[in-house]
Amino acid sequence: MIKKILIANRGEIVNRIIRTCKKMDIQTVVVYSDADKDADYISSADESYYIGPSAPVRSYLNLDALIDALKKSGADAVHPGYGFLSESAGFAKAVAKAGAVWIGPDPQILENIESKCYCRVIADQLSIPVTPGTVQPVSNIHEIYEIAGKVGLPILLKLDKGGGGKGIQSIDFFESEKVTQAMFVSMVRIGQMAFASGDVYVEKAVPNPRHIEVQFIADQYGNVICLGERECSIQRRYQKIIEESPSPVVTEEDRRKLYSYTKKIVKEMNYTGAGTIEYLRSEDGTYYFMEINARLQVEHPVSEMVTGIDLVEMQIRIASGEKLSYEQEDIFLKGHAIECRIYAEDPKTFQPSPGVIEKISFPDTSDGQVRIEHAIREQYRISPYYDPMICKLITWGENRKQCILKMIKALREFNIQGVSTSIPTDIAIMRNRHFAEGNFTTAFLNKERMNIGLENYVITISRQFGSLGRPIAKKMAQMLGIEYYDRTIVESVAEKMGLPVSTIDDGEELDNAELAQMKYPLGKMSEEEQEKMFEAQSKIILDLSEKDSCVFVGRCSDYILRNKPNHFSIFIYAPVEVRKENCIKYLHLTPKEADEMIRDVDEARESYSLHYAKRYSEDVTCKDILIDSSLYGGVDETAEVLVAMVKRKFNLAD
Repeated sequence: MIKKILIANRGEIVNRIIRTCKKMDIQTVVVYSDADKDADYISSADESYYIGPSAPVRSYLNLDALIDALKKSGADAVHPGYGFLSESAGFAKAVAKAGAVWIGPDPQILENIESKCYCRVIADQLSIPVTPGTVQPVSNIHEIYEIAGKVGLPILLKLDKGGGGKGIQSIDFFESEKVTQAMFVSMVRIGQMAFASGDVYVEKAVPNPRHIEVQFIADQYGNVICLGERECSIQRRYQKIIEESPSPVVTEEDRRKLYSYTKKIVKEMNYTGAGTIEYLRSEDGTYYFMEINARLQVEHPVSEMVTGIDLVEMQIRIASGEKLSYEQEDIFLKGHAIECRIYAEDPKTFQPSPGVIEKISFPDTSDGQVRIEHAIREQYRISPYYDPMICKLITWGENRKQCILKMIKALREFNIQGVSTSIPTDIAIMRNRHFAEGNFTTAFLNKERMNIGLENYVITISRQFGSLGRPIAKKMAQMLGIEYYDRTIVESVAEKMGLPVSTIDDGEELDNAELAQMKYPLGKMSEEEQEKMFEAQSKIILDLSEKDSCVFVGRCSDYILRNKPNHFSIFIYAPVEVRKENCIKYLHLTPKEADEMIRDVDEARESYSLHYAKRYSEDVTCKDILIDSSLYGGVDETAEVLVAMVKRKFNLAD
């Protein structure tokens, strides 16, 4: 058995590997760059070695520095984690030459499968479906045109040795040979610079695919087991952000087929260790081989949660020469697990957000059904030199619905201050109706941009006085978890401009039992003053609508936001007798006072509404919904009806 392992990586995966090593009574050695000199795992490991400046090429990609640390430590094995040099045949050879064990497949296998075309050829020879295109690299654009003519557009140009979502170029149509040539030359150059290979191959772009991968592990004696599949279709820029196991779309028959494909490929390659084979599932249910990942995947915890098997331990045991201790018949998928990768990045633009974590509080993990993989703490500085993923949150449930609810709860408990994170986007995805139904593809983020908060939606509510429109709007905002704005916006603008305060119905309207003095100063303003007020109000309302999804109450808001994408316009009314009853009930007026109040407010609104806003507000063809609030029993009931309509409109999950 291996006695001491050098972990050639950084971040959360280091803590993950240390945890298993401690369980197995194996010593650990960690390495660190300038950026990671205060990493928590330095004190957790038995030994640590400085390997260079923050830039990866001078530290975590610096083979000489890593081998030097290996020799100094006397470690008898290296675990490469994921990313960096984890699939480098050169690093694996150097480790072997230094007399240590590489925890992963043989260097020759790594060298072979660096080429995706090599893997495509093997799959094709085994009669396993491969995405239509070339199985060998193309040498010029004429071959690209020829393949496109056979398989049809759109197509993808892919670097043979690319990875991590890099080195992929989509072609939806051919603009000109000059443009295609420039694209091809650029791909070749990127490949040569980033992956030391400019080979490019062509794939048919599978429309609306799902990304399904199978976790496997193989020993040195020809035994292979599969540990379920993972659904990895929620991606941005070809990079996964949410993974789950099992996939909501894979049937038992599909699973048997995928296991068969996977085992054939693994055995043909004489592969040993843990790995993943990625497939694309087409709309008609065909599974196409895509590529093999010869390492531990970022998303391996979801497979561990549903199988109960420690994949890092299995890697170490196989590297030590042990046989697999499981048969395929021993593997059962219990319950459901989801992983959210949490990135230090803007939740809408996905741009990195390096900086210092000022405050952090983690979700409760005491029940064993919530798991956090991280290496962060308060005052931890997130470096711009590395991938912005700072931790992974994994939940387990007896079924998918329960798992999603646990994830939402855990995400809401996860508080990170000082840097922007992807947590709001993760929550929105979990709450999305299509995600909750399991009905999504790799195009999910593009199709659901507004529904998951990458774009905002806005609800405007204009209403008759006494129809309970304002409290209904407040309740809707509360139920949807979005911002609420009303005439206080106008009041603040008026005060800043030195104009009269413009309250028609004081503060809470019919939500307040105390009737304050009613004032209608906007109706007394000159047209010039109203225009100035409207211009200032417009800027504030438009700015607020850009920040987050929200509900606005008011006719002017309805008009100002009329051309905004994802605008939902509602008009709330009620019969005059119901409006009168509401005034008597909530404002404690006499019947005569209620009649006078309704008449006075209606007249005031006639006078203060700018003519274009008034005309738009009264045009029923400009409204998505006109609703009589007296039909549903009250504020809560009417709000529930309207929220259901909003959720259907914007594909929001319950």
